[in-house]
Amino acid sequence: MATYTRLRYDVTNIPIAELVREILAVDDLEGLAGSDRPATRESDQSTDHHKRFYASFDVIAPIYRKLAQEVLGSDAESHYVQRVPTFRVHLQGSLAVGEWHRDRDFGHDPAEVNYWVPLTRAYGNNTLWIDREPVHAEYGDVIVFDGANSWHGNVVNDTPTSRVSMDFRTIPRSEYRPNEKKSVSFGMPFLLGDYWDIL
Repeated sequence: MATYTRLRYDVTNIPIAELVREILAVDDLEGLAGSDRPATRESDQSTDHHKRFYASFDVIAPIYRKLAQEVLGSDAESHYVQRVPTFRVHLQGSLAVGEWHRDRDFGHDPAEVNYWVPLTRAYGNNTLWIDREPVHAEYGDVIVFDGANSWHGNVVNDTPTSRVSMDFRTIPRSEYRPNEKKSVSFGMPFLLGDYWDIL
């Protein structure tokens, strides 16, 4: 059985989906047009939606940091946090992540913890799967899980809605070891000031 913790935050106080909708210039994140072919590990971060999100990260950064502070609480003082969250778009007919994986297989530290933040409804085959089980979640949920060591991924989205989410990782400062390996999504070394940041 998949193991994770579900946290909640106030979307009226931290309206991150509304900000992302403005950046993508769309009325409805769930209504993003489908894809005619599933994404691969090489292409799952290369849509126009991803380009807009990352190009506007300076606009998103303050509310992202507020969200991370909210969900980490007092742990924020003893952890490093991913500087730029990973943006995911699970279009109809496609994948949000190109292959099933454990983050440690891509250079991540086994001590990291993942925080998955859906910005739309996540259900059926448009959602994140952890240990081969779908995680149903709503906007305002944060799913905390051991992505470094647990198998996770997704399947082709055959629902009538697209799923948009972002995720970020934390690591206890006591466990941090400088790591010159580079992340798959950003090609960024796992170093403080590059991949990692202080809240």
